[in-house]
Amino acid sequence: MKNYNILIVEDDISSAKNLSKILEAEGANVYLNHTGENVLEDLANIHIILLDIMLPFDDGLSISEYINQHVDIPIIFLTARNDIDSKIVGLRSGDDYVTKPFHPFELISRIENIAERFYKKEFVTLFGLTVSPEHFEIYDSSLNLITLTRTENRLFFYLFANINKTLTKSQILEYVWPDGDAFDNTLNVYIKKIRYKIGDENNKIITTIHGVGYRMNYHEK
Repeated sequence: MKNYNILIVEDDISSAKNLSKILEAEGANVYLNHTGENVLEDLANIHIILLDIMLPFDDGLSISEYINQHVDIPIIFLTARNDIDSKIVGLRSGDDYVTKPFHPFELISRIENIAERFYKKEFVTLFGLTVSPEHFEIYDSSLNLITLTRTENRLFFYLFANINKTLTKSQILEYVWPDGDAFDNTLNVYIKKIRYKIGDENNKIITTIHGVGYRMNYHEK
């Protein structure tokens, strides 16, 4: 799991810190959210989410539904709920369900299995670009790294995570600027900047769906 970015959403601060140390020892980059609030702000470049169900302001199941509406990031529930009904609901909302207490080696194995399943294809070719969903990097046709700003990268990979799917401007604004300080014109400007940097002069990679939003295409439409 070396260099994977893992977000832990857990209100037990001591448990979260202990788990963080274990995962960091395995080479992961770990980020913490102790309440589940404003979780979209924490998802940039995250590969896997470890999500508690019992949180102070909202339950993890509702949070997972909210996340799944915006982006495709694998979720592993970590919870003390071990009844079959909770497990079934959790597995429908997420990608794995681990009951507390658990052995760290078991969790590490589950994370590695999910990471391999989601990110085993290291590179994706996209209209002459080479995209690494594992490292959140983009290379041009000469395999030179294309440098995007943090916001541009967040926007590009949000579209990439929903490739061939039309996203409304509202969906994109909520994900990329969750604090609400951006508007349609802001989005339009950032799309224009990304198109310029990736050489998408004819809008083949990122298509404008007039009156709706944008779509990233895997194949030419």
